Amino acid sequence: SAGKNGKLIRMSTRAYASALRAEAGKKLRTARRERYWEIDFLRGVCVLLMVFDHFMYCLWDVMPAINSFLGTSLFADLRETAMQYWNWNVRENVRGVVICMFFVLCGISCTLTRGNLRRFVPLAAVAVGISCVTYIIDELFLEGIFIMFGVIHMIACGVLMFAVLDNAVSAVCALFPKGESAKKAETVLRYLPGVFGVVLLIVEFSCFADLRVTDGAVELVSSVQSSGDYFTDVVRSIFIELRGFNFLRETNTSDYFPLLPYTAVILAGSILGRAIYHTRAKNALRPLDGSWNGGICLLGRHSAFIFVAEMVVIPLFLALCAFLTPLF
Repeated sequence: SAGKNGKLIRMSTRAYASALRAEAGKKLRTARRERYWEIDFLRGVCVLLMVFDHFMYCLWDVMPAINSFLGTSLFADLRETAMQYWNWNVRENVRGVVICMFFVLCGISCTLTRGNLRRFVPLAAVAVGISCVTYIIDELFLEGIFIMFGVIHMIACGVLMFAVLDNAVSAVCALFPKGESAKKAETVLRYLPGVFGVVLLIVEFSCFADLRVTDGAVELVSSVQSSGDYFTDVVRSIFIELRGFNFLRETNTSDYFPLLPYTAVILAGSILGRAIYHTRAKNALRPLDGSWNGGICLLGRHSAFIFVAEMVVIPLFLALCAFLTPLF
């Protein structure tokens, strides 16, 4: 009897373990199905282009400081080419499209999860970490590396804004009686963050800024004048770009993305998320998925890590190469 009981227990344990593995496999397959390859693909393309852009920036602006500090001349002959690329009007226009695409994708991603407050916390921590690390590097080694309020800071604020608005919609919808009418009302109200973003963009370009073409490059020109007080202008520049106050130069920082208009682009992007990925249209491009996009989609799935890491890795890699060059 004891032997039979032991055998039954072992069989039950194996069955339970098998059920757990099956459930885990089911959850993994579901998570994979819920990923949309076109979002990962576009995000991967954006990350590749932004990494290349930052590398060229480092060649013309960071590398000379590294060479001066170490007494080397690594890549000195490429500085002129990098400067020509950086000031190329085609690069300016492509950069604007890529940046807006990336922020729209951020807005779409916000609609695919209810945990945006949880997403905000690590983003904010990373933003603070970037500021601290770049400040130390700026003070001890390379001047001009410091990032006071860059793209990660802005994205964190955009995710927080979406989370607050979306949670407010959830709170309102919780008051509705259950029924088909309540579901329809919630579907409409879920567009609130996106509508708010569109309103912010309308206000931005009707009151505070214009798009102008200069030497073939489209640029955002602020109509908000600086106050003349340094501290006030630094704080105001976090919210909106000021005319007569160059934030990058005045604060000696290497990255700058004000809240307007960029958080508005993130919020507006959530309209596409709701209109496409919360309707039957969400699987329209699934037949085109395949092994051909695997590499780019892999980059897209890890875009946040790559985007944060490259800010520090590229300058450090160039500095390491310059340090090791005299040894060979």
